[in-house]
Amino acid sequence: MGRPKHEIVLPDGRTMIHAVIDVLSTVCARVVVVGSPVLQQLVPGIVIIEDMRAHSGPLGGIEALLSSGIDSQYLICACDVPRISPELLRSLIESPTVAAAAVPRVAGSDHPEPLPARLSVQALPVVRRLLDQGEHAVWKLMRELSAIEISIPADWSNQLMNINTPEDLEELQLELKARSQQARS
Repeated sequence: MGRPKHEIVLPDGRTMIHAVIDVLSTVCARVVVVGSPVLQQLVPGIVIIEDMRAHSGPLGGIEALLSSGIDSQYLICACDVPRISPELLRSLIESPTVAAAAVPRVAGSDHPEPLPARLSVQALPVVRRLLDQGEHAVWKLMRELSAIEISIPADWSNQLMNINTPEDLEELQLELKARSQQARS
């Protein structure tokens, strides 16, 4: 993207990270952000948990969160999915109690999505082992944990689309502007 994704401003004036925090706040009693302490300037008032291992990607962030001791179950969501809805996140929270993990699977899809996910601290030893082996893929963690797959409707699939390129961002901005115009009509 050429710049940190969490800082990208959406047409409504919020950054991508704020859009995701806003949705998480509707379904979670407490929201924390994993990353650099510099994020405190962008999201004042939110607890920031620092990564424990540099350059270890989302799996390293998961390690820091599960190690934090804040809770025993966590709902984890990336900052680059600003289309995510409370309904999708609730489907993970309301799923049966899981030993280690639950992830969404879009109806008709060949594979589950690795994030968002509900994870238990019981997953921490597996996360650490994977990181120690140099592995950073969250989908491998979910496979090793035999994550429970929560079926979600096919028309929710766009909520899981990451904003990874300038073209993705442009598409999102056009979609949000159109939605805003429809709401005013």
